[in-house]
Parts: sequence; C-alpha cells; structure tokens
Amino acid sequence: MNNKVFITGGAQRIGKALVEHFHSKGWNVLFQYRSSKFEAEKISSSLNKARPDSCEIIECDFDDKKSCENFYEQLEQNISGLTGLVNNASTFYPKKLSETSHDDWVKLTSSNLYQPIFISKICANELKKNKGSIVNIADIHAEQGLKDYSVYTAAKAGLINLSKSLGKELAPDVLVNSVSPGAILWDVNEPSDEKKNEILASIPMKRIGNEKDIVSIIDYLLTKNTYMTGRNINIDGGKSLG
Repeated sequence: MNNKVFITGGAQRIGKALVEHFHSKGWNVLFQYRSSKFEAEKISSSLNKARPDSCEIIECDFDDKKSCENFYEQLEQNISGLTGLVNNASTFYPKKLSETSHDDWVKLTSSNLYQPIFISKICANELKKNKGSIVNIADIHAEQGLKDYSVYTAAKAGLINLSKSLGKELAPDVLVNSVSPGAILWDVNEPSDEKKNEILASIPMKRIGNEKDIVSIIDYLLTKNTYMTGRNINIDGGKSLG
C-alpha cells in the first residue's frame, strides 16, 4: 500500500509544492482547498492522469461552520492508510490591537490553530496505526513577535506549543513537529524594492526562501525522521539568529 499524506491549503504556493512533491515520490495525496477550485481541480486531474486514483481533494472554508462539518465528515471517510498530515493552511493579515475585532480573532485563529487541533484529532488514530507523522507550519514570528500581527503570531505560537504537547501525547506512535518559515517567496502583493532590500539585509543568507527549502525539511520529517518529536525548526536563512 502506498503512503498517504493529507495537506491543508494544497492548491497554492507551498501547499501545492508539497502535494506535487509527495505525489512524485509515489505517495497518494489528499488535500484541502478553500477558494482555489480551478487550481485544485487542475492539480488533481494532472496527478490522477499520471497515476489513477492517487489524488483526492476536499473543499472547505475554515471560517464557515457548515462547510467545516461537511469537511470533517469527508476527511474521516478518506484517511484510510494515512501516514502523514501537514497543517499548512494559514490566514495572514495585519490588524492593530486597537482595531482587532472578534471576527478577526476567529479568522486568524481558525486556520492557524483551531483547525490543526481538530484535524489532528480526526487523523490521530489512523496515524497511530500507521506510525505516521504530523507537521505543523508555524512562523518565525511566533517566537519573535511582529508589530500589528498580534493575533496571528499568538495563534502560531499556540501551534508550536500544540506540536510540543502532541509530541508527548501521541508518542511513541506518532511524531509531531513544527517548521517555522521566515521570508519564503514574495507575497502576492509584492513589496517595494526598498522593502525587499530591507528584508534581505536582515537575512544572513541574503535571499528569501523558496518552496524547495520548505519541502526538503518536511520531506525529511515525513520520510526519514524516526526519533525527533515536539521540536520546532526555523527555516529562515538565519534571520532568527538576530
């Protein structure tokens, strides 16, 4: 039986790179997407053409209760054989404390903390049975803080500590770790040249990261790691060294 991985936020950027990488290694892939229906279906079609019945997709808006109920039901029905879980989906936007609303709290904690908890709960028994692994995608600012992103960074800090706690709770059957990217790819709204230079000046490696930098570490955690659990790995070109 092929290994199987479930990835949230699998239709774009790092999530897409992870989906395509593990599929290329012979894994079956299941991934969630929110609004990128066209991209998700294109990826699924291409991968299933290359290897029939090797890719499944589930649509879910993590901010919508009914959508989540349907998603949990579909996930439970499709995790047989699961050996890897990557909680990658994330909502990210600035919000000053003075302007933060309950709605902002819900949106910024949902994909960044709430969903990883309950997705892990659904997948835990199957991962235990298959001696699998969980990888949570956090952020270097979860430990450093980031001005105007207090709710986002608090949620990511919670995700790192979730990884530590589950590392204890699910041992010895499931390995649980987190990775904290720094500047990985320029955002869709690309910063000015001045801002880019400012960011690059703060990174010892003098470049931002790319998908391969993240994928290679997650590949290790899902396919080679047999002992490390409850740890957080910064993938930031040395930025967090100060």
